Amino acid sequence: MKSSLILFVLILSCCSSSSAAEAREEWNATFGGPYADGAWCLQETADGGYILAGNSASRGEGSDLLLIRTDRAGKYIWSRNWGGSAEDVGYFVQETKDGGFIVTGSTKSYSMGEELLWLLKTDYSGNLSWDKTFGGFVSSSGDGGWSVDETDDGCYIITGYTQSQGSGRKDLWLLKTDGLGNEVWDKTFGGSEDDVGMSVLQSSDGGYIAAGRTASFIRGGDDIWLLKTDSLGEEQWNRTFGGNQDDTGFQVVELSDGYAMVGRTESGSDRKKIALIKVKPDGRKLWERSYSGSSASSLQSTADGGYIIAGRIDSIETGRDALIIKTDSEGREEWSMTLGGRGDDIGTFAIQNRDGSYTMTGITDSYGAGREDVWLVKIAAAEPQIMENETELRHIEFAKS
Repeated sequence: MKSSLILFVLILSCCSSSSAAEAREEWNATFGGPYADGAWCLQETADGGYILAGNSASRGEGSDLLLIRTDRAGKYIWSRNWGGSAEDVGYFVQETKDGGFIVTGSTKSYSMGEELLWLLKTDYSGNLSWDKTFGGFVSSSGDGGWSVDETDDGCYIITGYTQSQGSGRKDLWLLKTDGLGNEVWDKTFGGSEDDVGMSVLQSSDGGYIAAGRTASFIRGGDDIWLLKTDSLGEEQWNRTFGGNQDDTGFQVVELSDGYAMVGRTESGSDRKKIALIKVKPDGRKLWERSYSGSSASSLQSTADGGYIIAGRIDSIETGRDALIIKTDSEGREEWSMTLGGRGDDIGTFAIQNRDGSYTMTGITDSYGAGREDVWLVKIAAAEPQIMENETELRHIEFAKS
């Protein structure tokens, strides 16, 4: 393995803008070293802490897949890095039924050409149980995983993209493995252009629902794509949503009466907007809402039947800021928050915690020790109050391994 990574953790109590009085920032933590680090996924763990997946370049050799474990207050417990001298990244992490973690992403370090889809399983302490790579049947191809879900039978379903097989430049890839990461089956979906799966989960009927984007079955540019299969990966239906510009779906959730997905749309406006779409169980659209913002990357349903969305908003004057939007069950905005500083900051994933509060992860250039750092923000569902700035800076050095 490579030399130790220097980690800085910054806890800030500060103010941020909110469109209503229902939410306030509770704490703000950053993790990283001297180079670019970021998180793409966040999950609350069974003990109330957090697990984050992303990438880190702070070891000085390429970019490594990164896992970070914190307690419920955002305090560092452990981190793990895997990778080689090239670009490696983790896009999605989920706590598994055995208390460990399953991670998917991509690796260039262990391929003969472009990236491979990478699947890793760890125990509760982040020790690697096994890892598998998929794809790379053509040296110039690229394959990657964007989302993984543990299935009821103890297996894993992954979606992403493949250029190794299928009919187009990139095809949406649906891959099922057993509990040890051995392939059970794989399916590709798409046409002659780029088609990518960004989110997947097992549906209540035992099949799978995937969201992403397609350029093969389009009205113009990319379209938001929703695809439903049975338990063997055989397509049951697919739907596209969009206009004459680029539109992308990033995450899907299952509801009692259908599905909802979030994405970005450039259609019907002179600027990018965030799109939230609800569909019936057969994929037919019930409603669509749009919100001010440049992109959204995560969607979670909340205990009150509404939704929490994480993304970003771009401005010529202030650069990029993280954006969180809370809606009711019909997609009507209840409140929103922008978070960030003088640098570029984005929100990549937000969840509602079991206590009703919210937590967001992302990438910040405004706070922390390096060029970009992993960002973790806790948002309390309470009346906002102005607090004095209190900064606690802790310096942690990983042991060499």
